[in-house]
Amino acid sequence: MAFSSARARALAVATLVLRIITLGLLAASLAVIASSARTQYDVGHVDIIGDYDAFSYIVGVAPRELFGVNFQDLYTFRYVLSVAAIGCAYTLILIPLAIIAVVQGKRFGSTSAARILIFTDVVFCALFTSGGAAGLGLVVDNRRINGKYFDHGLRKFYTFFDTSCGSLLASAICTVVIIKVSVYSK
Repeated sequence: MAFSSARARALAVATLVLRIITLGLLAASLAVIASSARTQYDVGHVDIIGDYDAFSYIVGVAPRELFGVNFQDLYTFRYVLSVAAIGCAYTLILIPLAIIAVVQGKRFGSTSAARILIFTDVVFCALFTSGGAAGLGLVVDNRRINGKYFDHGLRKFYTFFDTSCGSLLASAICTVVIIKVSVYSK
């Protein structure tokens, strides 16, 4: 009986630690993506027409559609931001339940409650994964398509966005481990 109680407490502590790590990763993702928001950005570029000796230039402004860095125009940016915010709220709700489980030394609630928590963890794991993958896909596509128009500001913006999506994917990995621990303790 003592072995079962010690195992249950250890699993509850592991779940609590993983939930705190997940909250930290989601909060970091939210902070990074919220601080990287940029306003509309247009770059002037120079097209050289003819030979270099004639010095005839056409100066123009690259179209806004090439960049898409106004975060209100990027639905993926807003999706990643929303996923991080909703994930933070969900994890904040579950941390007190994990604390109760550690104090009691057993899993919180009945078998039905445990199944509901496992199901919601699976749903949020899929949400974190889709948010991180969509954001990384956007970064890769924009770098591939608009590579010659990237300047330092755009690189910095997409590096922050990349970091935020990586944190989302890391929180998805923590959630997978939480699911495995929860199923093991059932």
